[in-house]
Amino acid sequence: MTTSRYNTFGYILIFIFSSIGTSIYAQEKGTVKYWKVELTGAVNTYDGWEIESSVTYQPVRYIGLTMGLLFCNPINESGFIGESQDKQWYWSAVDDDNGSYLFALRPSVLFTSPSIWLGEDKDYALSFSISPGITMPLPPNREFNIEYFPQKPGAWTAFKTEHVKNKDATFVYYHLRSAVSLEIDDSIILSMGYTLSNFDLYGGSRNIVIEGRKLNPERHPLMHSFFIGIGYRF
Repeated sequence: MTTSRYNTFGYILIFIFSSIGTSIYAQEKGTVKYWKVELTGAVNTYDGWEIESSVTYQPVRYIGLTMGLLFCNPINESGFIGESQDKQWYWSAVDDDNGSYLFALRPSVLFTSPSIWLGEDKDYALSFSISPGITMPLPPNREFNIEYFPQKPGAWTAFKTEHVKNKDATFVYYHLRSAVSLEIDDSIILSMGYTLSNFDLYGGSRNIVIEGRKLNPERHPLMHSFFIGIGYRF
């Protein structure tokens, strides 16, 4: 009998909280929109730029699942260059490859605050969001070609070409993203924010060994990114 009462009480609580959640969600706007697409642009501490496109599914207004595709590259795109051990040759990366990551997947969980409605007709909604997630570079290990040139004035023809490839790179990094968003007519979203991550932009080339030496590109313990974005809810 006691167990039955507890079960009945539990069902009542679930019904009450579900009703409250549905009521709050419905009060914010009449039409339920589960999907959001967004495009953001950012600069980071590697003196690089980022463009990220993402799609978010929000079964409830305040929680969602996001999948993003990140494209990033340092602003200074000068490639690797070095010298052979016998000092007779110098080498350089073909096409000025700088060994950085170009693409990464970014799945995350979105938590959004209740909106603050602005304007006479309540057509503007101000909200805060936070998104913990992971960053997975594609591919995790970089590879590229290097060319050898004689250490002689006017020698511009490559003597030989070698292919180098990284190994044992980190496959998963973590990030935490926060944003302030202004939503117009429950459709258009303007946002700005900050992302903190341990994402190593050159992590895919740090274990490459050329002429007995590992590459030593720029490194930061944490990457800081500042972004602006535009999105659309449907």
